[in-house]
Amino acid sequence: MNLYPVNLNIAGRTCVIVGGGAVAIRKAGPLVDCGARVVLISPEAAPPLEKMAELGKLDWHARKYRQGDLQGAFLAFAATNDPRVQQIVAAEAKREGVLLNSADAPDGCSFQVPARVRRGNFLLTVSTGGGSPALAAKLRRELAEEYGEEYKQFVDLLAMIRQRVVADGQTSESHKILFEKLLQLNILARIRKENWSVLEEELMEVLPKDVDVKELIRCIRGIDDISG
Repeated sequence: MNLYPVNLNIAGRTCVIVGGGAVAIRKAGPLVDCGARVVLISPEAAPPLEKMAELGKLDWHARKYRQGDLQGAFLAFAATNDPRVQQIVAAEAKREGVLLNSADAPDGCSFQVPARVRRGNFLLTVSTGGGSPALAAKLRRELAEEYGEEYKQFVDLLAMIRQRVVADGQTSESHKILFEKLLQLNILARIRKENWSVLEEELMEVLPKDVDVKELIRCIRGIDDISG
């Protein structure tokens, strides 16, 4: 089975997790972080899930799963240790056209969640198609060491530059040339060492004169709330 890679915008979408244990904990956090409306269905829930419910980050239905619980859901996660419940959830997901991730049953999933490293909008994912979660986790740890928090600032900077430059009315080819020049700069090294003055000088040499480089650097340093 060849999986089609895609990044989903789930902000405001209903995502249902059936089960309240360790697997549910791993699923709930990233869903909440991405702005999903998370519904947890389980008679009991682990303390981290209870805390999330108390804080209003998810809706906890403290009961067993019932037919109809997936109506209106965008994603569903079968995360119980009961094979019968897992099968019932999978059957309803299929009937309702809900995308399903089923713990420990990759062949029964309509999607799988890859191991991931997130640095703001910078996202790296690793998948083995369910063949070896341990290998995916190992690679994720290696990537996390190699790609640090500076990549969040780097991507934020490029995004703000793109937002300003694309609106200048120039051709896409000229934009391409500009960003190739930017990527030739050692921006990551400047960010890692917090060498902001040198970064400012280098950006001013490449960017159009009407781009406020000082403002860009203030933004990625978190000194100002200006987002452009």
